[in-house]
Amino acid sequence: MRSVTVTQVNEYIAKKLRDDYNLRNLPVEGEISSVSRSGQHIYLTLKDAGSILKCAIWASNLRRIDPSYLENGRKVIAVGDISPYAKGGSYSFSITHIEDAGEGDLMAEFNRIRKLLEHEGLFDKKWKKPIPEFPLRVGIVTSSTGAAIEDIKKIITSKNDLTDILIFPTQVQGTGAPASIIHNITLANELCENGLRIDTLIVGRGGGSPEDLAAFNDEGVARAIFASKIPVISAVGHESDFSISDMVADVRAETPTAAADMAVMNTFELRADIQEYRKLLLRSIRQKIESERLLLSSRTDLLHSNMKNKISEARSSVEKAMIMIRENDPRMVFAKGYAAVTDENGRIIPDTAGIREGGIYDIQMRDGSFRAEVRDIIRKDQNHGR
Repeated sequence: MRSVTVTQVNEYIAKKLRDDYNLRNLPVEGEISSVSRSGQHIYLTLKDAGSILKCAIWASNLRRIDPSYLENGRKVIAVGDISPYAKGGSYSFSITHIEDAGEGDLMAEFNRIRKLLEHEGLFDKKWKKPIPEFPLRVGIVTSSTGAAIEDIKKIITSKNDLTDILIFPTQVQGTGAPASIIHNITLANELCENGLRIDTLIVGRGGGSPEDLAAFNDEGVARAIFASKIPVISAVGHESDFSISDMVADVRAETPTAAADMAVMNTFELRADIQEYRKLLLRSIRQKIESERLLLSSRTDLLHSNMKNKISEARSSVEKAMIMIRENDPRMVFAKGYAAVTDENGRIIPDTAGIREGGIYDIQMRDGSFRAEVRDIIRKDQNHGR
């Protein structure tokens, strides 16, 4: 049997495609999806209900195309040629011109649901529940075999050794995906109500085309997320992807990895922080005790000093009082040769003004007393006059 090479087959097919006049300047109507840029070229997909067509806009044709048309969900009429790639055994549609054909079916449905739920208030911030800071268990509603679940598990286990992970294997793409997502969100809430604590739900999947992510724009999925008593983190696709699930969830994460990061506390860092704070606290307590001890010692010394001063002052006052008492004791005065004169009523006569001639007075001395009659009174002014 005579055979041909793979290269010969691909080159033959490529030549047929290039030579087919019907595949030149061909106007194709479809909905734009998966727009991306590589270098100076743009790649996208045109799709309808049954198929997709991979397309490229080379840098040389970009100046003839309105860039506002190059958005996911826009329905356009693209004009171009079928461009075969013999070496890869594939072909794409090389676009040279684009005309607007209205809103694509996928985008139209997205906007219908968004407006409906927004009108009902499902996106209102007042319904957003806070994400628990110290969850004991995190539920994950996603595919059990995709890269997203592995990324989520890796992030959670690398930063937290206390939180349990409960996986709800979920179909996240295709016809049955919305029902699977709704079922598992509902199941997680039922388990929680029946005693299995679930603090947070992560609902999402890894990246993909808008068609791949379509389940997370489903109205039923959005209502299931809104009805969840468990706080929900929506993590759908990549950073640039935005779904209705993101709008209705309590928190939107840019990626599944970001969702895992925000869902749990870093217990290893927390322990290190606690140890550091404990050391700082103990050091602060020791410093406070030492400071208070020094303050107490200082105040005790000051108190002792003040007490000594007060005692010394009191002793001095007592000594002065004793001296005054001794000096003012009549007996001491009598001991110096002085005497006290009283009249017949016992009143002390302090000066000669109270003395009358012929009067009889009692004279009190140190060791006794006697009675005397006054015969003559000599006053100082009379004495000085003599």
